[in-house]
Parts: sequence; C-alpha cells; structure tokens
Amino acid sequence: MAPSLPQEPHFLRVWQHYRNHNFQIAFANAVETNEISEADAAAFKSFIGMQSSPCVNIWILAKNGQLDHLKNDEGFQATERVMTALGFNNINFNHKSTEPLEDQFWKQFDALYELSEAGLKEDLDVLTVDPNNRAAVQALLEKH
Repeated sequence: MAPSLPQEPHFLRVWQHYRNHNFQIAFANAVETNEISEADAAAFKSFIGMQSSPCVNIWILAKNGQLDHLKNDEGFQATERVMTALGFNNINFNHKSTEPLEDQFWKQFDALYELSEAGLKEDLDVLTVDPNNRAAVQALLEKH
C-alpha cells in the first residue's frame, strides 16, 4: 500500500523529486545487473525521456491503447521490457477513477519500491545540494 502523503504542494514537489531519484536508481541498477539490455536502456531513454525526470505518460497512454500507432514502435516495445524488469508488468489502472493515470502509476511505484518519508529524509543530502534548500525541506518535513 502506498504511503498516505500530505497534500501540501511544496511537500508533493519534494516527494516527486524523491520518486524520480528512486526511479533512476532502480533503472541504473537494472542496467548494471543486465536485467535491462543496453539497447533497451537506450531506446527507453529516448522513448520516455530521462533528462530530468521520466515522462511515463506516453508509456501509460500507449500501454492503455490510447496511442495505437505506437504499439509496434521499438521504443515502446523496449519500454515495455524495461518496465517489466522494474516490476511494472502487472500495473493496474482504474479507468473509472478521476485520478489521472500518471498519479495512479506513481502511487503504485511508491508501494512497489516502499518509498517512505523516512527514506526521503535519509536521501535528503542527495536530493538537495544547496544547504539553504536542504534546511527549507527539513523544516517542511518536520511539519508533517
């Protein structure tokens, strides 16, 4: 079960950085251990875009049949293999919910990778390089 998060906008922005950080670590570890091939990794990066944060919306839309023209695209096929290697082969989306599909994905990511506020606090030094920003985030976390 995904953690219940405060809905304060600044907290949620920090939480998304924490998610992106963990996604990139999981991806890098899977490539390093050869769970993901170099070719699939490159195609995935091109399809999803991993410059600052992964844009999973295109994969979600294609996976849910909303971008049928991509179903045979090698980038999409590689992304499917990568997402399977990362544990998302059985991801479920509730199409009767008003919750955006991307939000549903990230909540399942949180649960699968057991993200927690304690983990966020542990990773704070990596996530915030600037001491002033770190102090602001620490103050934010103390509120919650």
